[in-house]
Amino acid sequence: MNILSNFTKRLTFCVVALLASTASLAESTIDEIGERLSERLPGIGITSLTATPVAGLYELVTDGQIYYIDETAEFLVDGSLIQLSDRANLTDRRLGGIHMGLIEDMGEQNMLIYEPTDPSTRSITVFTDISCGYCRQLHAQIDSLLDAGVRVRYILFPRSGLGSQGHKDLESVWCADDPQAAMTNAKAGGKIEPASCENPIESHVALAERLNLRGTPLIYTDSGEKIPGYRDAATLAAMVNNSKPITN
Repeated sequence: MNILSNFTKRLTFCVVALLASTASLAESTIDEIGERLSERLPGIGITSLTATPVAGLYELVTDGQIYYIDETAEFLVDGSLIQLSDRANLTDRRLGGIHMGLIEDMGEQNMLIYEPTDPSTRSITVFTDISCGYCRQLHAQIDSLLDAGVRVRYILFPRSGLGSQGHKDLESVWCADDPQAAMTNAKAGGKIEPASCENPIESHVALAERLNLRGTPLIYTDSGEKIPGYRDAATLAAMVNNSKPITN
């Protein structure tokens, strides 16, 4: 009995030592890949470098984007990693979480938010512009989203660029006494009363560029799903309420 007990203890020790050695080896490999990558791409900011489910392929996160790299740091892949068994886009799944982290870093005090009558924790975040037709179409359905318990958080993106009239109009909306009412009026084609104040629009544009925004509206659900383009209120509400939010 003692012999068996001693053998079990030794076996357990060996397994633990092997796991620790494997973990150390994996960390060493990742460190080496990072060093090689920094040599080939001087100045690259590596947010994270981790193993993927594919042997020899590593996920590189830099400046809010995902790439894949091999162990030699010789080959870099810019594209999506698809798991064929369930057709899951592993890249989009990871990217949504990364982007939501960057959005949350912005802080809600720097967003224009519409709240449901009954308090809710579920939300969508929308990069929006006043002159964007699909943005206006989505805003016309905002009451349906609020009635479904979905908060709408706007991040302002003047498509015509910083310093443009579109930028000035968004600033006027932000600086209005009632920004929510001013946005609703502006998107309905109403007159925009000029106003100026300290505002976060430049940081909104910088964030949009990091997220590789191609057009508005760009929508993120709080579960991390990225939706480029318009969806009707019923579809968005169902996507939010049938999912679980990312917890940071």
